[in-house]
Amino acid sequence: MLLEFKFENVLDLIATLPPPPVVIARFLYVSNQEDDTVEIYNIINPTDPVRVGEFNGGNLSNPTGLAITGTTLYVANFADDTVEIYDISNPTDPVHVGEFNGDFAVPIALAITGTTLYVGYFAGLAEIFDISNPTDPVLVGQFGVGDLNRPEGLTITGTTLYVANQDDNTVEIYDISMPITPVRIGQFNEGNLDGPFGLATTDTTLYVVNVGDNTVEIYDISNPTDPEHVGEFGAGDLITPFGLAIFTVLG
Repeated sequence: MLLEFKFENVLDLIATLPPPPVVIARFLYVSNQEDDTVEIYNIINPTDPVRVGEFNGGNLSNPTGLAITGTTLYVANFADDTVEIYDISNPTDPVHVGEFNGDFAVPIALAITGTTLYVGYFAGLAEIFDISNPTDPVLVGQFGVGDLNRPEGLTITGTTLYVANQDDNTVEIYDISMPITPVRIGQFNEGNLDGPFGLATTDTTLYVVNVGDNTVEIYDISNPTDPEHVGEFGAGDLITPFGLAIFTVLG
């Protein structure tokens, strides 16, 4: 009887809990470098993206890497040696709110885990920033010297960091269980990558910009260290695509 009473209490408690959030929209941002714009796609159906707009903000010059935390979007501004900061509270109408730069010229790739922002540079390394204050990043370290050859794209799932290694036509894989000390654990190509640039993940899907074909390749990363190629999109629509970022709207 005591167990039954406790079980009923648990059921009563569960009944008072709010329902889990439901995904009502999911957006993919694609930096369109040659047009100085960032394109916006609705990817509520991850294998059938629908274009819903674009933006520039009057300050983008060859935008490349993208990364999102909360309602803040970071854009690597290749030609100006800066990282631009946008408020995306309205996902289809981003508002420019600031910019910053690190120790090296030509930032290319961005990725975020928690309050840590990774910035990949043309020189062949990446810097690590603390973004506890999203509009005032603080430099705390670097990695990849000797391993990376033009890291053009970064993305994270769990404790795995993927780095598009453009000059080697590979995607490098790092363990970031310790965010400020990434450890390289592998790489992949699958025979279909020609100039991998921007990367993005959602659930068990990895998107890889394939600039040589003006497409975005799609990989299944159910096994994070052994991605499987499952499709592509963007042929005929994209001109020198570069960065990717995904924004999910919950209701």
